[in-house]
Amino acid sequence: GGHALIAFQGKLYAVGGNNSRINVPQVEAYDPAANSWSVMTSLPDPRNHLMGFVFKSELCVAGGRSPTTARVDCFNGSWSSLPGLPTATSGGAAAFASFDVVVTGGQDASETRIVNQLARWDGHAWTSEAMLSPRHGFELAIYEGRAWACGGGSAPGLHPVATCTSIGDPAAV
Repeated sequence: GGHALIAFQGKLYAVGGNNSRINVPQVEAYDPAANSWSVMTSLPDPRNHLMGFVFKSELCVAGGRSPTTARVDCFNGSWSSLPGLPTATSGGAAAFASFDVVVTGGQDASETRIVNQLARWDGHAWTSEAMLSPRHGFELAIYEGRAWACGGGSAPGLHPVATCTSIGDPAAV
């Protein structure tokens, strides 16, 4: 549980997560055409509640809990690191067609603080601003050129909201 699931080059990748005892570094790829799983090179820093996205031709994961981290790792035959997020978190991530990436929200590993972060990666550096509606426990999905976040919790623990917010591709502005 707590892994990132990323669609990339015709396969689904399950990255990291945890079992009942520890964080795990496993990366597994499912090929729907062959109906088979394969084991990939392990994540360099095991963690759970990490966020997945595709940046150019790389499979990437950001943040997570191990404890809470700002680490960003990308895979293209081997693992490498991008500069860390402005604030360590376990929120949602999405990449636009322009390759700009947004990472939003989440909470710390102790689940006592909501992270009020909307971070943007333009391929060179992260910038950060406050979220319109800070929350955790959601994913981002790209729909019609916007990254959408729906639901989640407005406070640590279970405080569900029916809020939907979106942000457009920063490169299209």
